[in-house]
Amino acid sequence: MSRILSKIGKIGRRAMKREMLTSHVSGLSILSEDILKTDVEDWKNETVVFAWQGEDHRPLKKALEIKEGSTIFSIASSGYNPSMLLLENPAKIVMVDNNPSQIAWCMLYFSAIKNLTYEEFRSLIGFGKGGTTTSDERGRIYDSLRGSLPSKALVYWDFHRETMSKSGMYLFATCLRLWGLEKFAPIAHSQETLDKFLSFADIGQQRVFYEEQWDTWRWRRAFILAHLNISPTIFRPFMDLLPDLAPRWLNRFREICTSVPNMDNPHIEIFLTNKISGKYSLPDFWKREYFAPIRDRLDRFELIHVDANEYFERTSEKFDGFVLSNVGDAYSKGEHDQWVTRAIKRGKPGSRITYLSVAGTDKGWPDAEKDSIQVEQELSDSLVIQGVERGILWDDLHIATLKN
Repeated sequence: MSRILSKIGKIGRRAMKREMLTSHVSGLSILSEDILKTDVEDWKNETVVFAWQGEDHRPLKKALEIKEGSTIFSIASSGYNPSMLLLENPAKIVMVDNNPSQIAWCMLYFSAIKNLTYEEFRSLIGFGKGGTTTSDERGRIYDSLRGSLPSKALVYWDFHRETMSKSGMYLFATCLRLWGLEKFAPIAHSQETLDKFLSFADIGQQRVFYEEQWDTWRWRRAFILAHLNISPTIFRPFMDLLPDLAPRWLNRFREICTSVPNMDNPHIEIFLTNKISGKYSLPDFWKREYFAPIRDRLDRFELIHVDANEYFERTSEKFDGFVLSNVGDAYSKGEHDQWVTRAIKRGKPGSRITYLSVAGTDKGWPDAEKDSIQVEQELSDSLVIQGVERGILWDDLHIATLKN
């Protein structure tokens, strides 16, 4: 789940000084002292919400068709999707977020990539073998990064050092801890059945196993009940819709699990266990082979602490592609249309715009812009059919191309 928090309880609480938006791209600019705009004492008690947002970078890469030298806009969130887009060799990726704790998260996360070994990085985040790292060792790794952090991010992480050292950065965030998804799979299936389900690399065998052993009435009931009791902290805009959303998510889960092998889908282990054990599927952005290439291109990031709507109104930047995440889920239809329209106005001819929506809640493309965009429905549909889309919470990725 991505950046809807800027709409939920955040707007109006922290007024940021209006100023011209300037580029910070020089050196490792994502650690610049002047990025965070609000007083850290106002938000240092807050816990990062999103360290896993359930989005999938693979369909984004396919949809955006990034060309060398492109300029890309993305909601920052946890920084995962933007980091994978670096591998497509864009000239610049502008990451924007209104939530200062998410900005502080990105600063520590990218400092870790820049300054740590892969093994130390894995231990700080808390995935794979790094999940067994002791609190003392994780605290030592964090301390080695303190000198790289700008002052406000340092105050924030020093305040949360003990909690983060116990859990790792990944489970420090509230989204997964409050969701509690790991509690419902054991109601329906034994650990042995769960382990076998997660270990399938052959989609044909997995499909048979799903139909014959996994998809029981007990499983369906556990899934529905679990999603009717989701914390409002995470799904506040959808609480009244949960009776309708839970069956949709169950159907989406089935669709994904009969299209994509679980050994190639880290979302499934996270969804069922709340863990990334490393025994099954790792997210691409945490795989060893991508660690150095991402690190070598971190200077192509521009990190901006601002409301994304305000950013589009004030920037002179033009973009070749947009990752709007599911920000529009927190908006009314009118607000959603304004949000997407602002992005369209900042696009170059031929640029691609993408956004997500929670399954069954899509607000569509702005009617007033229908003549300026080509909706890529066939491409969107193909991402699920071809097993590219692996996310469970969403409708198909919404894609449009700006006409010349």
